[in-house]
Amino acid sequence: MTIHPLARRAADAHLAMIDTAAPGLIEALYLVGSAAMDDFRPAISDVDFVAVGRSRPDQAELAALSEAHARLAGDPSIPALDGIYVTWDDLRAGPLAVPDGPCVKQGRLIATGCHERHPATWSMLSASAVTVRGPLCAGTLIWRDPARLETWILATIETFWRPWLKRASERRSAESEAALEAAVVERVALGMCRLHYTLATGTVPSKSDAGLYGLITFPRKWHPIVDEALRIRREPAAPSLYRSPTDRRSDLLGFVRTVLADAAATGPNGSPPT
Repeated sequence: MTIHPLARRAADAHLAMIDTAAPGLIEALYLVGSAAMDDFRPAISDVDFVAVGRSRPDQAELAALSEAHARLAGDPSIPALDGIYVTWDDLRAGPLAVPDGPCVKQGRLIATGCHERHPATWSMLSASAVTVRGPLCAGTLIWRDPARLETWILATIETFWRPWLKRASERRSAESEAALEAAVVERVALGMCRLHYTLATGTVPSKSDAGLYGLITFPRKWHPIVDEALRIRREPAAPSLYRSPTDRRSDLLGFVRTVLADAAATGPNGSPPT
């Protein structure tokens, strides 16, 4: 897989700075998500990573990592980094066994957090990761449990997506106002397609592939909002397919409602969830 030049620049800058700040800490660096799935979009994509070492960073190394990531985040020529620091034992044990640890969110290091420590990250590591340093993921023992992935997705529906939909459906709420924005439309509509695809197949797709899946899977009524999300992702400068942001928001919320209603009846390989 050819990595987008900007994603590669971010990965190389990450390694160079961390090797200086905490020599020997990172033994392997893997890219996951859009940068690893040939779907990296410079204007909107983060560079998602999993950094692996023999042991967890100690307090001195965490301080050095925090300073290094702050410097990286301050460089406008480098896309934002988003990811986790794990050990080889963590990779084998899986996110349920080690739910907390060092992570990077929007370029900022969090010493102990659960950000991106979930079954979807481990699933992408197994299926589509790109190796920047270290042994190939294909030859590395990595936890993978499709049933746990399904359970986690269904839990996110109840704990995040249904509450989000309720708030976004309320007039003048922060979520309702945000749903007028193109970036939120792209994230939510393609996120719904991705969620449904993963439940149906047990595999996490790229956002663009998820959108194409949505056009094949859902009724024609919802094609405009999926096409609009793909337009925002691929050609953000092109004219909107909608007459107004309000009309677009209405379709977005209707699409989310439809996907969430259908998700409960969709499990791996099209079977009901366990």
